[in-house]
Amino acid sequence: MLDQVGTRPPDIAGLTEWHPLARGGFAMVWQARQATLNRLVAVKVDERRLDTESERQRFLREAGAAGRMSGHAGIVTVHDAGILPDDRPYLVMELCPGGSLNTWVKREGRPSEAAVVEVGTRIAGALAAAHARGVIHRDVKPANILIDAYGQAGLADFGLAALPEPDAPPTEALEALTPAYAPPEVLAGEPATEAGDVYALAATLYALMAAHSPHWNEPGVPTPAEIAARRGEPIERVADVTPALMDVLLAGLADDPADRPTAAEFAERLAGAGRAADAAPVGTASATVPGGRDQPGARQRNWVVLAAVGVIVLGVMAAWLVAGRTPGSGAATPPRGATNPARSAATPAGTAAPGSSTGRAAARTSPASAPTALPTGFVDCTARAGAPAFCPAEPECWTSVFSYMDSPYQAVAQSCSKAHVYQTFAAVRLDSQPRRKSQLNAAPEVKAACTRAVANRLLRGVEVDGSWEVMAIPPQFEHDTVYRCIAGKGTRTGALELRPS
Repeated sequence: MLDQVGTRPPDIAGLTEWHPLARGGFAMVWQARQATLNRLVAVKVDERRLDTESERQRFLREAGAAGRMSGHAGIVTVHDAGILPDDRPYLVMELCPGGSLNTWVKREGRPSEAAVVEVGTRIAGALAAAHARGVIHRDVKPANILIDAYGQAGLADFGLAALPEPDAPPTEALEALTPAYAPPEVLAGEPATEAGDVYALAATLYALMAAHSPHWNEPGVPTPAEIAARRGEPIERVADVTPALMDVLLAGLADDPADRPTAAEFAERLAGAGRAADAAPVGTASATVPGGRDQPGARQRNWVVLAAVGVIVLGVMAAWLVAGRTPGSGAATPPRGATNPARSAATPAGTAAPGSSTGRAAARTSPASAPTALPTGFVDCTARAGAPAFCPAEPECWTSVFSYMDSPYQAVAQSCSKAHVYQTFAAVRLDSQPRRKSQLNAAPEVKAACTRAVANRLLRGVEVDGSWEVMAIPPQFEHDTVYRCIAGKGTRTGALELRPS
């Protein structure tokens, strides 16, 4: 629905067949076809307008850095860059249908150590190459490591890279920051360094094994102050991870940048830890590969073959494997009546997670068998909406949504009191269970309720206008049975007020 109302694709010469992939607080990512080469590409359009010449030059300088680094196997290729007539910058990049490592962090069963080592050494090598050219990434995190059509990981979004070129200002303000993965010295106001990239990569790999970042194992997205307050606290070892790999990750997570290895050294140490894991007896560590098979001690080359197949399944099923969190006006928590068993590192592949019959994806109740009573946490707002619909009893907010190809949108839950983009305004139940985004959008119930007109009927006050982006998302939580209608128009804090009756 995002391509039908609200946001329109940009007009860029040579690109056609636009489809939305992801929407966050500061950028929109589209899929498009590059006509000259008849290939699909990803186009990232930043929402922040570059209204001064210095800003425009900075973007083009940093886009040039991304282009020069694209030849590395561990870096997502940048095909083109430019600035739209309304001053929004954009990048045209390689399309990575496997999504990002965010999906791995949210999985029920964690990836194997062989898979983590394979990804880690590849990205560490990419950082080493970037650092050798004087480029600092500044924002390494799971969302910026993408999986291509061949199952290979690549580092994306060098938009924050700092190049030591003659016309560059001596210091650059950090415009974007992901606190959960940011190095402590940057959170304290110090400039970004190569050692900071190593810390962020180590934090990312830690999250793949632990299902949370090193200093944040709580619902919701932390603020820089919340993470900075935990500086100096010891980082817990992840259960069942081999000591060699854990030692490498903790070295990369050292508080003092001087104590961290360089990116090249980090790659070497990861490779050594991988060899040690291969030599360990079967059963000494969790080894669930992204495709979901048990491969104790699997070698990296075997995982690459499996991932090429598994990533195709992952892209289709991504919308059904979201983390079991929901936002509200306070801390994000599962909705009333819904269960979201914590991911257990010790849960063997193929067995149910605690509190789940067959794991997160299978645990959802089919909409076809849903009870006729009101869904928990919702009220009937049919009369006000002008179409059969439920409205949330408490605010639900989302910081971004994303989709790959025609898979249904995933949404990332966020507290309504923190920066977010979307809020639930209505919901419906369906007699069928759409597996594709196009099928969901075509459902009569969705077409009737998930519209800008319904959103405006339910809103109070000055928020009523015609500029809302509106889309439908599938059930997001355990035992969830409703398809939500969400609306947004840029980053905001605080919940919109609905009037369901």
